[in-house]
Amino acid sequence: MQNPAGVVPAGFLCYDETEFRERGSKPMQNHNSVPGAEIALEGAVNFRELGGYLAGDGRRVRYGLLYRGGNLDALQSPADRAMLESWHLRDILDLRSAGECVKHPDPAVPGAEYHRVCAMRMADGTEMDFSSSGIERLAAEKAAFEKAAGHPVHDYDWFSALYRQMPFENPAYHTLFALLEQHRGPLLFHCTCGKDRTGIAAMLILLALGVDRETAVRDYMLTNTYRHEIIEASLRGKSPEERRLQLSVEGVDEAMGAGAIDEILRRFGSYEAYFSAEFGLDAGRLAALRDFYLE
Repeated sequence: MQNPAGVVPAGFLCYDETEFRERGSKPMQNHNSVPGAEIALEGAVNFRELGGYLAGDGRRVRYGLLYRGGNLDALQSPADRAMLESWHLRDILDLRSAGECVKHPDPAVPGAEYHRVCAMRMADGTEMDFSSSGIERLAAEKAAFEKAAGHPVHDYDWFSALYRQMPFENPAYHTLFALLEQHRGPLLFHCTCGKDRTGIAAMLILLALGVDRETAVRDYMLTNTYRHEIIEASLRGKSPEERRLQLSVEGVDEAMGAGAIDEILRRFGSYEAYFSAEFGLDAGRLAALRDFYLE
């Protein structure tokens, strides 16, 4: 996970998926009846929706309302554009930094309102920029973390700590839940690879809708299925320990993802208490949210 400069932003240095597909990767077929199924696209992997997952009250998440993915500028073919427009999006929430968006700007989507709020923040609250221009600032941020810890810290452990903070006082996720409460639907939320910032967001949505922790984590981990070829290309020739520590560069690590939502229980004791304190979703508002997104 570490590079010569000292910092590899674990989970955010993704291969160019368009280039990867040109090397021969084939899209999976989409089966809307299977929760978590990948949506078949020519220019990108790991696009899917949250529909079909079973909630604790016996209802299921409605199909066609909640989409997740990565860079939208990868969807350039006529077929991909047609697929994107077929979702009839009302809102797009971009969880990337300004630097990432300059390099890969979202295309305009007819009928959709665009929102951008970075979901990863420095200790001072400024955006954590995972573009090439932001690497120097990331190195300084990690150095400050190590100084506070009193010892060198591997990137894996640094990002594990960052993930545990993501569900709390996060402007991007506050925007996400504000949009969800507007009941506008359909909504697409995305980052660069659709796995980390997007993956945590998806788990929070599923938990708010009453889906159990195990299912939410399983959806998070599906990234490793849909990005398998990319992950294996990045880990080829690595030792088992290197593979463990570097998996999250192109895939996702279960301990990191689960650690983020388990921190909620450590601080609040229940997900319901967290959603009430963090987003103002008391019992009535949470029930209204579930009534709209479940069937």
